[in-house]
Amino acid sequence: MLKLKVTSYAALLGLFTSSTAIAAESTSLDLSLQELLNVEVTSVSKQKQPLSNSPAAIYVVTSEHIRHSGATSIPQALRDVPGLHVAQIDSQKWAISSRGFNGRYNNKLLVLMDGRTLYSPVFSGVYWEVQDTLMADIERIEVIRGPSAAMWGANAVNGVINIITKHSADTSGGYAELGAGDYEQGFAGFRYGSTLSDNATSRVYVKGHSKDSLEHDQQDLGDYLVGPSASVDKDNDWTHLQVGGRVDIELETGTSLMLSSDWYRTQMQQTSYYPTLVGPSYIEYNNDEVNSDGFNLLSKFTKALSPTSQYSLQTYYDYAKRDDDWYGFSSETLDIDFQHQLLLGQNHNIVWGLGYRFINDDFDKSTIIVSSKSASTRTNLWSTFVRDEMTLIDDELWLTLAARVEHFDYTGFEVQPNIRLMWQLNKKNNLWASVSRAIRTPSRVENNLSVNAQNIPPSVESPLVSIWVAGNEDYQSEEIISYELGYRVTPAKKWSFDSTVFYNDYSQLRSALTSTTDFSTFPNYISQYLTFGNDLKGHNYGFEFSSMWVATDAIQFKLNYNFIQNEFGENQSQNTDAPEHMLSTMMDWSITDDIDLNLVWRYMGDAYVINTNDLSTKTIDSYHGVDIGLHWAVTPDVLLSAFGKNLLHPAHLEYEGENYQFPYRVGPSYYVKASLTF
Repeated sequence: MLKLKVTSYAALLGLFTSSTAIAAESTSLDLSLQELLNVEVTSVSKQKQPLSNSPAAIYVVTSEHIRHSGATSIPQALRDVPGLHVAQIDSQKWAISSRGFNGRYNNKLLVLMDGRTLYSPVFSGVYWEVQDTLMADIERIEVIRGPSAAMWGANAVNGVINIITKHSADTSGGYAELGAGDYEQGFAGFRYGSTLSDNATSRVYVKGHSKDSLEHDQQDLGDYLVGPSASVDKDNDWTHLQVGGRVDIELETGTSLMLSSDWYRTQMQQTSYYPTLVGPSYIEYNNDEVNSDGFNLLSKFTKALSPTSQYSLQTYYDYAKRDDDWYGFSSETLDIDFQHQLLLGQNHNIVWGLGYRFINDDFDKSTIIVSSKSASTRTNLWSTFVRDEMTLIDDELWLTLAARVEHFDYTGFEVQPNIRLMWQLNKKNNLWASVSRAIRTPSRVENNLSVNAQNIPPSVESPLVSIWVAGNEDYQSEEIISYELGYRVTPAKKWSFDSTVFYNDYSQLRSALTSTTDFSTFPNYISQYLTFGNDLKGHNYGFEFSSMWVATDAIQFKLNYNFIQNEFGENQSQNTDAPEHMLSTMMDWSITDDIDLNLVWRYMGDAYVINTNDLSTKTIDSYHGVDIGLHWAVTPDVLLSAFGKNLLHPAHLEYEGENYQFPYRVGPSYYVKASLTF
């Protein structure tokens, strides 16, 4: 990690950094390998530093990668990040994780967009189908594998995904896109950026899409579901509309203000099954329309106090509402974050901050699936953190000590420390190491909701048994102690390697404990209640590798590989295991000045899904596939593209939802796209 050298207020703020200009005006093939490695990232230490000198397992998805890949959503843009398991569940739903614990309701991966946390307080995870923006407005996506809780707080357990959009000064003028295909039935986007004054710029955008249903095959269902579900509509199509904008104002030298807002509405067809008290199958099937909408407001004020000191104050409000067949809720989040960065002497680069988050969530209805002790809950999260990067040997060795202290209403005080060491052996070799503690705080589900997990049909010996899993006010945070060692080397001018080995020790993992039996409804049925506990533990370890080779000025290759070994034992109630092997290769080829080709081949090893209804385990078979993108710059302002996705492999399962979800297969798809800049 290089020492911060500040020569002026404007340099300290970095409002118009060279890396931003490069991302906006050049393609990745125009950059030398050294320039790519020196792309500045902010997610590791909450300040700018070169990627090559960041003491963490970090990978950057650039705006050019997003354009070349043809990604129409954020999950698609994350497909080939080393160490990430990205799997599509149905037309709308995704499971995304780092180093295991994947699932529809993955709760150990922190996702942010421009500093705003994208998660549902109901389960501490992400509804990916409603997290979106105009893909052309994303500057980069920084992905950290491994804990980053000392800087970002609870739930940054196995990683952080930080989505950073472009400064509005870099999106001036007009942009429009239009596309259509089979799965991607139709999508469109429009953005216009303008200069409001000498010191202020802005942009507004609108985007929408309609996506077709994925294929369902009855043989993917459990035997007890096949017959009764045969006549149920399996549609899972999806439409989404979103508008938003951003304003950037330079109030004076060294002082800036950023304002942004987004609004969305989405409609999804969803087929589900769930326990019922009505025989003969005691399972009910339904296809309904899920509606979800929300909006957010964000502001960030940054001021340089001196050439060696600056502070920022960020505030956002987020509202989300979801109307599901088996539950409905709305949530409001107010977040205030203060951060101060300063240099002390020649050897200490300090960042410290204070934060407060208020969440109000309301369950609109209780159903035969979900019930709540109270319709509304209000929680408070207070936090403070400090990080000191100490230069031990100039331009060679740095030690970083960091810790965050949080107080959450459900669990009280939590401390999450981290120590990192960065050793620049020489200009070509960097070695780093880290030891971290992180926690995953309880969600509302684990604290005060009850979920009907399964109904056991009556028999000669027993009446109908309704099994519920109930929240536990004494449920504690899940914990990880992580050890990481990373090595980056550039053995040749156009060749680089980045590798990480890790060992993660998990404790206090979620379990379900037998609690009470309710006979008040006997002989019609009896209710068996289980409560959430923290009795399970386990560990995993693995190796992550990525390499880049700039073969010529026109051809670039990337190779990403991940190996992980999972040791969690039996009786787990969440998807602890990640695929043992994940591999992807990518080629970007500028065939001519006007024609580019992007080619990706990926392999995903066997995955394992726990059905939380009965704790049975299902194997999702390994698969491989090819993506192809062809781009033709008809003029400097008109680009035509054609894409083929998931080719050379038949339709297959990538993952399956843990609760009450029908499985769907992802197959080959095709679409074309036209974009215009004006």
